[in-house]
Amino acid sequence: MGLFGPFVYENRKKEKYWLHSKQRGKITLYFFSKNPIGALPSIPKGFEVVENKRSGMPYLRRKKSGFFLFGKREEEKK
Repeated sequence: MGLFGPFVYENRKKEKYWLHSKQRGKITLYFFSKNPIGALPSIPKGFEVVENKRSGMPYLRRKKSGFFLFGKREEEKK
């Protein structure tokens, strides 16, 4: 929804969450809130939205790369 308003995520429980950020020194913290005021227009580059399986709360994580490293994909190492 970045072109027409803030980024909103609807979880499996049909609850809506808006993406926000907060500066802590040199670090930017990203979080989701049910309050749409001050929400970001889009997801930062290199991140993806993941939903907590138990609570349904969304969070951001860095995208996993699909590159091969020493014969195994990074996803297969875990």
